[in-house]
Amino acid sequence: MVFAAVMLAACGEGGTDANTGGGGATSSSTMGSGGSSSSSSSGGGGGGGVPAPDWATELPAGGSWTELADSEPFEAWAAANLVPNSGYVGSGPIGSVRDAYSNPVFDHKGKAFYLFGGGHNDGSVNAVFKLDATTLKYSIVVPPTPPSAYPPAYTAPNSPIVYPSGATNGFFQTAETLTDPADLPYAAPFAAPQASHTYSAMSFVNGKLIVHYGPVRDADVVNGNWSYLDKDTYGPQLVKFNPNYFEVVLQAGTQTANDPETGKAWTTLISGDAGLNWRNRVLEIEPSTHTIENVVDAKWDVWGGSSIVVGGKYVYLFTPTLSGGSWTSTRGWRIDKTTRVVEHLTLTGDLPSWPEFAPTQEGIPVFYDGANVNFWNYSVDADRDAFFRVALEPKSGAGTEAEPYVLSSTRETRPASGMPAPALTYDLTYIKEWGVVLFLPKASAKLWAIKL
Repeated sequence: MVFAAVMLAACGEGGTDANTGGGGATSSSTMGSGGSSSSSSSGGGGGGGVPAPDWATELPAGGSWTELADSEPFEAWAAANLVPNSGYVGSGPIGSVRDAYSNPVFDHKGKAFYLFGGGHNDGSVNAVFKLDATTLKYSIVVPPTPPSAYPPAYTAPNSPIVYPSGATNGFFQTAETLTDPADLPYAAPFAAPQASHTYSAMSFVNGKLIVHYGPVRDADVVNGNWSYLDKDTYGPQLVKFNPNYFEVVLQAGTQTANDPETGKAWTTLISGDAGLNWRNRVLEIEPSTHTIENVVDAKWDVWGGSSIVVGGKYVYLFTPTLSGGSWTSTRGWRIDKTTRVVEHLTLTGDLPSWPEFAPTQEGIPVFYDGANVNFWNYSVDADRDAFFRVALEPKSGAGTEAEPYVLSSTRETRPASGMPAPALTYDLTYIKEWGVVLFLPKASAKLWAIKL
């Protein structure tokens, strides 16, 4: 848990360079569609009227996780379809888009996942990929920066983007912004950020993928370009709420719960790694305008191992407790989305626990199914085919710190599935109109799904 809090500095993803504008190129036809207006969410984007595909209707209710045979492993598909398909750097240049501290984000209206990730020493592919949840097909909606445009100093995904003249603004630049002749051989075809971890700090609104962690970035999946690149969008806003927050980017482990009804991004402000522990809050963000509308405060702990999810009229935040070398989900809070009132929660019954230093699990993925909050303890083999279902009607309590609401958790076991051990995962997405969860365990795997 501690290493997540300091990962930002190690990743070199702190966004200390100057501002830049977005790119202007559209994706090549050989790279798949650049998206369509039907993929866009305006506001929340809930529903969308997309009928359930055959793969979803054929899943048995109450059954096990099922590998979808008609899907393709992401890494193999991307390796065959990237243009160019070689020259990228890192320990896992392509697979790290999914596997390196990065969760896809879901467009509820268009019924598609979008993937952007990598970074640190893992991978330099900075393309944005689309997974159509209906057809189970991938496409590239924003192309990657070609390795031929990497300046000589860029030898690893976390290298600073510095051109031979010394020019740098934190992003891959085009001939329009590179003025020194020594830099022009490395001019990129469009302005773009380097690959980075994303944790689960992304939104999808109005045809754009928005990355809230680190330098704020917008990928326009309709036009196939990066439409917003800024070194520190949220820091200047935060210090207006409280100068003790410090004017720095959102830090490692940041997670976002996207509200499909309103489009708002409820985002954790991680404590400990900036602002001398003052940054221990939840932000209500309007992602389309990059505006922090509210900072919600309470006496709680928020870190990279916290879990956050929107459920009905509330935003739920859960932070585990450590005892005897294991983390256990025992406590939480709920925020009224309208009034921002915070109420305290304690969990009883069957509770998920995982090892303190689990290499592929920092926290507990959580999703809301319309009635319950569901925890998935995926790194513990015995729990991979089970959900911990939390009933949201309090059994007792007053919602105060001294007398929190008591919620009951019940472990629901499903038939054994044989799912491979997933890569690091922060959340699951429940597609409510289809009644299923669609999940990519790791870059080398096919897709898996389960019906509740």
